Order: sequence, then C-alpha cells, then structure tokens
Amino acid sequence: MVEIDRQLKVLILEDCRDDVDLIERELKRGNIHFASRVVNKKNDFVEALRQFEPDIILSDHSMPMFNSIEALKLSKEYQNDRNICVPFILVTGAVSEEFAVLCIKAGADDYILKDRLKRLPASIESALEKARVENERRKVLSQLISNEALMKEAEYLSKMGSWQADLVANKVRWSEGQFRLFGYEPFEFEPTFDRFLGIVHPEDLISLKMHMDALIHHGDSMEHEYRIIDNKGTELTLNSKVVVHRNAAGMAVRLIGFTMDISELCKKTREIESQNKTLKEIAWMQSHEVRGPLARMMGLISLLQDFNDDRMGLNDTLSNIARSAHELDTIIRNIVRKTEQIEK
Repeated sequence: MVEIDRQLKVLILEDCRDDVDLIERELKRGNIHFASRVVNKKNDFVEALRQFEPDIILSDHSMPMFNSIEALKLSKEYQNDRNICVPFILVTGAVSEEFAVLCIKAGADDYILKDRLKRLPASIESALEKARVENERRKVLSQLISNEALMKEAEYLSKMGSWQADLVANKVRWSEGQFRLFGYEPFEFEPTFDRFLGIVHPEDLISLKMHMDALIHHGDSMEHEYRIIDNKGTELTLNSKVVVHRNAAGMAVRLIGFTMDISELCKKTREIESQNKTLKEIAWMQSHEVRGPLARMMGLISLLQDFNDDRMGLNDTLSNIARSAHELDTIIRNIVRKTEQIEK
C-alpha cells in the first residue's frame, strides 16, 4: 500500500461521474488522504488551477468540448507562471501506444488505463516524489538567482567586488563588481592572477605578494590594503579580505576574496589627520606663543604699578607694552587663519 501522510488536493478532469467514483475509491484504498475537485470544461479547469491550487492533476483524455492535450498545455502555463511543478497523470480508456508516448513527451508524468486503476496510487506517489525534487531544485535555483541579483546590486552600490581562485585548476573568476572596480566592463576578458598583479600599484606589489604567499602556505584568512591603477589610469586604494579553503591534506585549493574601494575613506582619513595636525599647531601656539607676550605684558604692567615719576621710563614701558600687544594680535590672527583652514 502507498502511504501519503498529508491531504492532497487532487484536480480531476472527468465528465463521467462513475469514473470519478472509481478513481476516488482507488485513492482511498491506497491510503491517500485527499480533497478533490471535479471539472469537465476548459473555463472551470482554468479557474480550478488558480483557486484550488492542486497538488496533482488526473485527466481523462476526451470530453465533449475539452481534451487532455489542451489541459496539459494550460497546466504547463500555470506551472510556468507560478514556477512550480504539478504532476499531470492521464487516466483514460484504451489509447494507442503512440498517443501515450506523445502525452509523455508533451509533459504528462504517466498514463493509467481505467481498467487498471490499481496502479494509480503508486503512480501518484512516484509523480509526487519527482515533483518534490523538481520543486526543491527550482526553489534553490530561484534563491541563487535572487541572491546573485542582490549581490550584484550590493556590489554596485558599495563599490565592491568578489572573486574566486581555483588553485588546482589555475582558474580565476571575477564578479561583475570586480571588473567594474578595476575599470573594465563585466566579463570583458578572461581574468588571471597575473592580470590582477598587473593592475596593482608597483609600490604595493611586493607587499601584496608576500601576504598572499603567507596566506596560501599557512594562513586561514587575511585583510590587506593596497593601491591599484585601474583601466582608466585612476589610482584607487582597495581593502581586500581573503579566505583560503584547504583539502583534507591541508593543501590550499581555493581562495575566495572580497574587495572594496576605500579611496574616499582614505581621503577623508587624510583630511581628518590634517585637521588634527592643524589643531595641534593651534594648541601649541596658544600654550607657547601666546603666553610669551602675555607674560611680558603682565610684567610690564607690574612695573607701571611700581612706577613713580620717571617719564622716560614710562615711555619705554608703554612702547614695550604696545609691541607685546601687536605680537599678541599677530598670533591671534594666525590662530584665526588656522581655524579657517579646518572649516574649509
């Protein structure tokens, strides 16, 4: 006996009520739990596909205004629209071997003669298993396509690329984002490791090679920054994260890498470092240069406080105070100019 532990939605295309009863009785004898919907017209069949959403279709071949070939075609259109697989089994009277082969080629999963309905439960089980495998395949494929599309969008927005290197077959694969990162159109040429090294800035080439060699021989992963000269002659700074896969013997067999353009980040970092340098200069000016003339002014003011009647001494003291004031004014102006540099 065939054991199917869930309720199936069975769409039966049949114009003879007695034959419907025989089919349903055989399903029950096969311990198949099901809910059925019976139709015998094209419009009803199309509506049942959309609303009933059957798990399997059992179809007679010939009805007064409809037949299994038309039904099979409509079923395929429905499956393509939903990206699902729904088994279609022809259940009919005597047919020629040529017609049966034609139906199978057209997409039917099986055909059962009405005088041999005992084979129907086993045929349903086989068709459902085949459909389950196909639906899993479609689901995985759909997810891969969706993930790849998402990855392409992420790479484009973040100026990122990815790549793989098969160290055994000596094959390299770049993503679309990796090509764009290097200034090329996607898949413009067959990528190689030597081609990549030719893009790396000469001053960073030795360091990058050393890191890659160390990773391949005894590492698990690495992160490295280096510069490239892209196809348009622009110098870019990249951050690369690479993971190595090894076989059972510990030999490196595959590299997987993710590369990001961090040129703007490096530019901003340099600007911040420049501003920090300017701030330090301002702080030094405040703590050293400003305090010098200020200390002299305070000393001169103290002399004035002790001054009695020496008019010449007073004039000299005032001249020194004025000179110190001008020095302090110049320093303050310099501080203002430094501050303006930061604002720019």
